Amino acid sequence: MKLTEHFTLAEFERSATAARLHIDNRVPAELVPNIRNLCEQVLEPLREHFQEAVYVTSGYRCPQLNSAVGGVANSQHMRGEAADICPLRACPSPDPSPVREGRGGCSTEADICPLRAASPSPLPNRGGVGGGACSTAAVRMVPDSTSPEARKKMREWAEWIMDNCPFDQLLRERRGQSCWLHVSLRPSGENRQMVRKIERKENKGKEKN
Repeated sequence: MKLTEHFTLAEFERSATAARLHIDNRVPAELVPNIRNLCEQVLEPLREHFQEAVYVTSGYRCPQLNSAVGGVANSQHMRGEAADICPLRACPSPDPSPVREGRGGCSTEADICPLRAASPSPLPNRGGVGGGACSTAAVRMVPDSTSPEARKKMREWAEWIMDNCPFDQLLRERRGQSCWLHVSLRPSGENRQMVRKIERKENKGKEKN
């Protein structure tokens, strides 16, 4: 299901953890408007302004998935009000170092498709892979949550969202070498405009809601 020009519902249901544990992470129909609202008010404007891919590392989480990744009991992910995001980078071959999905990790699973082109051509017009061109024989777009460039980019994203979008929580989070941007939006319009930078210990600590 297409939510906005560059984002689909499948991007919010995708989860390597759910696939591994055979968890049904399909979004209930009554929560789809919440996800669409987040896309329309925050993610799509962000993507349009920077003209580059915005990869959803963790979108909707059913209660079972939320528990599996260590989410708090009232996580906004379970209500379709939140997304963890990071940029993408071009890689000439599959990334050898997997990044955890869940509280800020990303999956390098098959739906981040290899892109092949004999000459420069636009990348697919999707939230997850849009916003660039490739000219190599085989280019794979993979989530980037560890490079200095990615950290700089997410700082720029956060600053732009603060100045241009409604939001409930805007959290720049980091665990070890991985970093991500958590953004949420309440459909009621009663948003807290909470901005924080959070350093998390490996496998410890509570997640935001």
